[in-house]
Amino acid sequence: MTYTFKLNEQIYKITLEENEGQIEVEIDGEKLPVDYRKIEDNLYSIILGGQSLTIGVFKKGKKIQVFFDGDLYDLESISEREQKKSSLAASGVQEIKAPMPSRVVKVLKSEGDEVSRDEGVVVIEAMKMESELKSPIAGKVRNVMAKEGDAIEAGTVLMVVVSDTPPASE
Repeated sequence: MTYTFKLNEQIYKITLEENEGQIEVEIDGEKLPVDYRKIEDNLYSIILGGQSLTIGVFKKGKKIQVFFDGDLYDLESISEREQKKSSLAASGVQEIKAPMPSRVVKVLKSEGDEVSRDEGVVVIEAMKMESELKSPIAGKVRNVMAKEGDAIEAGTVLMVVVSDTPPASE
């Protein structure tokens, strides 16, 4: 099966072919054999390049969060029509939200701080692993709602980043 996902405003085509407990993953033409076992509902153990890793996959509608090797990736399943729109640069107001129930370990940015795209802004801990949440846009931190040590629910807004660039229009 072939899927199209958006990650940080970049489009990836991913093809998955399952064969006897092993899956061949093709990402933009690069093939990777992956041996996997389901541990729990959203948790998998995989062997990738001879290395054993744990991966968490959380689906909610078109949004998919992948917790892999200490990093959290927010993916969005997109249609062909949405692919055309995604070529527009992300801008405007972006909320940095907790992807899952977790605890705030460290707030890396303060109100008024400048941030670049993909720069870490908050560190959270979930499933005994720390993950750095990153800003999807370059801009300035408008609001910081999280404090170190806070226990937070999935979807809680932790920080708001505002771009100086006005949103692009078609």
